[in-house]
Amino acid sequence: MAHEEALQVTTDSEEECTFSSEEEEDFDDELLHFEERFDAAEDTVSNECDNDREQMPAAKRARTLSWKAETDVDGAPQTLRFLPAREPGPQLSTADANSPMSLFKLFFTDSAVDNLCQNTNAQAARAAAKGRKYKWTDVSVDELYRYIGLVFYMAAVKMSSIADYWREDSLFSLPFPATVMSRDRYRTISWNVHMSHPDADEENDRKRGTAQHDRLFRIKPLMNTIRLACKAFYHPRRNLAVNERLVACRAKREVTPCMKAKLTKFKFFILSDSSNGYTVDFSVYTGKNSFPTDRGLSYDAVMSLLDRKVLGSGYHVYMDDFYTSPKLFTDLFALKFGACGTYRDQRKDFPKTAANSLSRNCRRIHQHMGGVDLSDQLLQYYAAQHKTMKWYRKIFLHFLDIAANNAFILHKELLGSMTHDQFMEELIAELCGLSQKAAPKQFSTDHVPVPGAQLTSNVRRIATVGRRICVHCKAVHGKKQQTPWKCQACDVHLCLQLNRNCFQEWHKSL
Repeated sequence: MAHEEALQVTTDSEEECTFSSEEEEDFDDELLHFEERFDAAEDTVSNECDNDREQMPAAKRARTLSWKAETDVDGAPQTLRFLPAREPGPQLSTADANSPMSLFKLFFTDSAVDNLCQNTNAQAARAAAKGRKYKWTDVSVDELYRYIGLVFYMAAVKMSSIADYWREDSLFSLPFPATVMSRDRYRTISWNVHMSHPDADEENDRKRGTAQHDRLFRIKPLMNTIRLACKAFYHPRRNLAVNERLVACRAKREVTPCMKAKLTKFKFFILSDSSNGYTVDFSVYTGKNSFPTDRGLSYDAVMSLLDRKVLGSGYHVYMDDFYTSPKLFTDLFALKFGACGTYRDQRKDFPKTAANSLSRNCRRIHQHMGGVDLSDQLLQYYAAQHKTMKWYRKIFLHFLDIAANNAFILHKELLGSMTHDQFMEELIAELCGLSQKAAPKQFSTDHVPVPGAQLTSNVRRIATVGRRICVHCKAVHGKKQQTPWKCQACDVHLCLQLNRNCFQEWHKSL
């Protein structure tokens, strides 16, 4: 309940990868913008600028901006006082259990998964009405968590295709997936998993071409939940990094029969904590109308991720040359955010002369940009991505990546007792409904075989004195086998022979 309150306070498959006619039209429009990394609103053509400069009067050229010499002393900007809105770090109690699954459920809550189930079941019913010929029963919350566990398992154990995880005739057969669900059940869930209701999708599709049409409608319900959770349960430290992350989708097209599958990359803008790679916030780029301010993609992308009311002030934001501009840095400083980044020569308002510019050997890579690299690296270890799926299902899988990665970082910050491999192994086990691995049983040294009676001096009777019925043989096999041996600690008689070691079998069950 406390977790839900915190959220409220803080503001594969090959058969199903084709597009419907409605989706195809929307996809064609978006395809023009997803992969571009050129900001026309900020960048200028350097040759034109050089020509304009040559035509300037000498007095005006003298007044244009130029770089300082390398020997000049840098002027330090005003020191910003670091005033975060909350104490940086996890916003959770160390007294809580904080198991891998409980931390993952901060992002994929029971209510969010229940909503996923309802929309998935509705999508499957719609597919059946259109003539799909596969068996379907409504998916439950527990079953969808098990499905997610299998998705992570397949990210950790790589096979060539989905079917290979259920093969039984191969040297590399894997027994685990079949214990969670059947292959056909896994595939039908993959085909139908849906984040929005199909009826609402149709209503939104009818608005295509108008200002009311929402390109992110199919992913927005889950996206909003995860974004809120990212900000609710962790507050970043001072150094932040902004960059983009690309999610590839290979979609089969139906426009031209001979056209090969195209690889489209969906762009996420990411704000991450440079100290550990935690994803603080993100936005999905949907084209030239993604941001309302119309000051250029690079400017708007950064501003959309930095909310002073949520973060506080005095943060240092690091970025690469796609985002860096004098206008952005000036406005960030007015909001009491420091900024640092590499630059492009042709970016507006930068000096257009090479006089006194730093030599190539003097350029430095900002160490705090490593936060984005660290986040991407952690995601790639267990990237839950299938080769061919509809675009919104590919983004659903990336939401899984963000949730699992952030959950691991929270666990590491709170407990620090697991490696990434150990965390994912336990998360998969919990999601799939398996009990946590029990610690190896430690037996007392008193559990040793001893004679059942005192030894006699009569050599002929040594093998028969003290013989009693073996409790394991009687309980398991229903036989009354007698034995002279018993366990010293358990005080029960147990067989101890080369072909019948009941002593060992008995203690395995303890």
